[in-house]
Amino acid sequence: MKGCIIELSQKKSFSGRRYIKWIVHEIYKTSTEYNKNGISWKEEYVKNNLESAKGMPICVEFLDWNKSEPYGHGMTGVEDNEPVFENSVTVGFTENAFIDDIEVNGKKIRALIAEGYVFEQRYPRFTDWLKTKIFDGNIPETSVEICKKKDSENQVIIYEDGWKEKGRVPMVYDYSGSAILGIAPSDDNAVLLELNNKKERGSEMKETKDVIELSQRLEKTVDENEKLKNAVKEKETKIAELNSQVTALTKEFEVKASDYLNLKEESLKKDEQIQSLTVELNELKQFQKQELNKAMINELNSKLQDFDKAEIQFVQSKIDDFLKEPAREKLDSIVIEINSEIAKKVIEAKKAAKENKTNDDIYSSMYEYNSEDITDEELY
Repeated sequence: MKGCIIELSQKKSFSGRRYIKWIVHEIYKTSTEYNKNGISWKEEYVKNNLESAKGMPICVEFLDWNKSEPYGHGMTGVEDNEPVFENSVTVGFTENAFIDDIEVNGKKIRALIAEGYVFEQRYPRFTDWLKTKIFDGNIPETSVEICKKKDSENQVIIYEDGWKEKGRVPMVYDYSGSAILGIAPSDDNAVLLELNNKKERGSEMKETKDVIELSQRLEKTVDENEKLKNAVKEKETKIAELNSQVTALTKEFEVKASDYLNLKEESLKKDEQIQSLTVELNELKQFQKQELNKAMINELNSKLQDFDKAEIQFVQSKIDDFLKEPAREKLDSIVIEINSEIAKKVIEAKKAAKENKTNDDIYSSMYEYNSEDITDEELY
């Protein structure tokens, strides 16, 4: 398992130094569990070698000249069975190391955890890089380095049940350093480093070849970085030109915005005038309607004076409805209906008079003229 930084104090505990806490590596329950490099850390042996982690350097191989971004371990080769890190610098040190349970990415694990300090005054840009990464939630990764036990008769790291490709358990060794990485640990130079001269010769040659390849890759990365810097300068020139255009457009916009605000203010005044005239018009319409209703009511009352109560009674409901909501068609309907009812009664009386052959009917003497028959037109 790769380690990760879990805390970078925002307070300087000591002048020029900033507190840092990180996971050195995971501890497994059995050798059937192991990291991508094939190592299975056993708690018993981690405890036995724990003291060597205290005081180990915190290292960085910088990618850029201003020492802000890390790359890998900075390993350049092996001399006298010892790894050489000529491309790496010490940016801090480990003060304490201990074993504890901790939650990582939602999973609770057993791990070796270290505490120490980064030299902030000597590497301010790198410290800023760490703070930015942690603030953005893109937690920087670390990778531990181990080697043979110092002053030991054994010239190699001792493994439980010997060295093997997967599931090997370091038993006797020293923690020699912890590197802060800027690349994915799946890369060759970002895995946990070991030195074991009991590997096959072909394996050692492969390691040397890998180091050369990594150096070539680093040179290529530096070249690409220079190209990127040149591209950035070109972009900055283009941005300056665009900023000049933006300034001119901004001034033009401010003029148009001022014109717009003036027009908007004038429009609001017009809206207020329209609202005022609309209220006045509605009031006039209401007054006109009231006056028209009064006139129609007076007209109906005038026409009803020509009829007696008996003739009016059968249209009383329509009269009440008209008084609630006067309308010309309602008024005409009331008058027509009264006249129709009167005409109906006259016709019925006429018919009854003929049948009885008598001239005593009061309607006959009242409405009969020279003509023997009466028409609807003569009634009105």
